[in-house]
Amino acid sequence: MKFFNNLTRELEDFKEIKPGQVFIYSCGPTVYDISHIGHARSCISWDLLYRYLKYRNYQVKWIRNITNVDDKIVKRSQELNCSSDTLSRVFTYEFWKDLESLNISWPDFEPRATDYLSQMYEFIQGLIDKGFAYESEGDVYFRVENCQSYGALKGQSIEDFKEGMSRVEENSRKESQLDFALWKAFPDEPDTSFASPWSMGRPGWHLECSTMIKSILNQAGHGDTLDIHTGGDDLIHPHHVNECAQSESLTGKPLAKYWLHNGMVMINGAKMSKSENNFFTIRDLLQKYKPNTIRYFCLATHYKKQINFSHEALEAAETGLNKLFASLEEEMSNLQYKPGLPQEIDFDQAKLDQELIADFCVHMDNDLASPQALALLFENKHKPYTVLHLLYVLGFDLQARTQASSLQHEQVLDFAIAKLLELREKARATKDFATSDNIRDSLSQQGLIIKDHRDKPSEWSFKHV
Repeated sequence: MKFFNNLTRELEDFKEIKPGQVFIYSCGPTVYDISHIGHARSCISWDLLYRYLKYRNYQVKWIRNITNVDDKIVKRSQELNCSSDTLSRVFTYEFWKDLESLNISWPDFEPRATDYLSQMYEFIQGLIDKGFAYESEGDVYFRVENCQSYGALKGQSIEDFKEGMSRVEENSRKESQLDFALWKAFPDEPDTSFASPWSMGRPGWHLECSTMIKSILNQAGHGDTLDIHTGGDDLIHPHHVNECAQSESLTGKPLAKYWLHNGMVMINGAKMSKSENNFFTIRDLLQKYKPNTIRYFCLATHYKKQINFSHEALEAAETGLNKLFASLEEEMSNLQYKPGLPQEIDFDQAKLDQELIADFCVHMDNDLASPQALALLFENKHKPYTVLHLLYVLGFDLQARTQASSLQHEQVLDFAIAKLLELREKARATKDFATSDNIRDSLSQQGLIIKDHRDKPSEWSFKHV
């Protein structure tokens, strides 16, 4: 199995830190608004990673954080005249609902920033004691120039970052403009601040992730290094670069062995933005498209590449996926789900085509090449049982598809019977009793009872067995 590691900018063989165990960390949302298609793309990408590693028999632990304290949250809560805690809880629930609709796996750990404040204080003090951080008028900053490896994840040096920077203003609290905040003082905002050893304030965004990673890894006995750190490629700098700097300065060890980043969602070639009115929430899209369609749309492009959103592309994805499912319909109706556990299916290994599975794994082992894996399934739809098994591995919701198909069939049945009864009414009106009786008898043979009325249309029901 190989992954493109953004730290080395090379396709590398995957080797876990501890045999058979994999710890993944994905940067989660800042919960101040409804999630959008960009969140969906990122979550589907790392859900795919999680599912596939488990399929390859690794013991996987997935951490996905919730940033529930942030300047954006505070600003939005003030606009809505509610507490920042209430706002963050509401949008956390909304985030969960959207991801459940998309059949995203639940992470093994989902830490909230405010639950790790004491650990953040210890983390900051550790950096101060080592000379990597300093307090300034209630703020605490990371001293970038003391971290010689700063910027390695972006392929740049400290000198590269210095180029083009103006001198720091005389009244700046920072020693250098490169330095970034670990703790920010907000003494005039007691309702949205926390009492730290340095001031009433809030933690820096980068600090949250580093602290939660260290705490959970240490508690699990996994050391200080993740196997895989994931996130959108817009987070490489400054977020992930700063995470690396503060974590590695404190522990002296790499924060993560492999760094994977997904490409952004573009809208007609431009970056998605509320200000440009080209912003699409997951919820809005689910009003028009099936969850499986959104997953297929995302997986049909390699996770590393930018993906251009358009309704035409989603409609094409839905058409293609419907054709594939239609060819698998009979086999799908025979799938056996575990009681009480949605989407848990025991596939019969003896019925699986091992050659197709091996070809599928060749693609997926090559940096999660989902477009090629999907193309392979389309090419082999004449092997429906194995194709369904592999769609299940890719995270498609087969149970929802079966339920939707049943509903669609019921709707078609209702429509067909209604049309037959309409024809029968016309036959009765013209005294064509032979045709009227023929329709009634044909429906009766299929288990339907027709009840005629003098002053309203005929009704039908199924015979009781």
